[in-house]
Amino acid sequence: MRSVVLSLLSLAVLGGAAVYFTQGFDGFLNFETGFMSGALVLAASAFGYWQMVSGSEESTPHHELPDIVEQIDDRYGLWEEDPAAAPQDVKALLAEEKARLKKSRRGLKGFLRTAKPALSLYRLGAYLALVAGVFWLIRTDLFEPVAYLVGAGLAPLGAAATLYFKR
Repeated sequence: MRSVVLSLLSLAVLGGAAVYFTQGFDGFLNFETGFMSGALVLAASAFGYWQMVSGSEESTPHHELPDIVEQIDDRYGLWEEDPAAAPQDVKALLAEEKARLKKSRRGLKGFLRTAKPALSLYRLGAYLALVAGVFWLIRTDLFEPVAYLVGAGLAPLGAAATLYFKR
C-alpha cells in the first residue's frame, strides 16, 4: 500500500513538472486535476472492494449464483443428467432448455445484490468529483483534454504497474 502511494505521489510530481514545462500552467492544472480525480476513483474503488471483502463471512459468497468452477467443468449439465431420461424429441429438448434458461435469469433483486461494489457510495462520490473537476475546468476556459486524460489515465496505470512489478 505504501509503495503504491509513493509511486502515485512521484508520478504526480514528475508528470506535473513535465506537463508544466511542455504545456504551461493550464496543462499542469488539467494534468493534476485529472490525476487527482483518477487517483480518487482508484482509492474509492479499492476501499469499497476492501470493505465488501472484509465484511463478508469466511467463505460464503455474497450472492446465490452457481459456482463458476462447476459451470466451467460441466457447462451444459451433462454430468447431472441421466441419459435415459433425456427427451429424444428435438422440439421438446429446445422447449426444456428455454424454460431452464428463463428460470436461471436474475431479476432486479439479484442484480442489486451482486452489483454492490459497482454501486458503492465511495465510487459514486469519486466519479462526482471527477465530473465536477471537468466542469470547473470547462467553465473557467482552462480545459485541455489531452493533458486531463493523460493525468486521469496515469493514476490507475501507475498503481497497476507498481503492484505488478512489486510481486
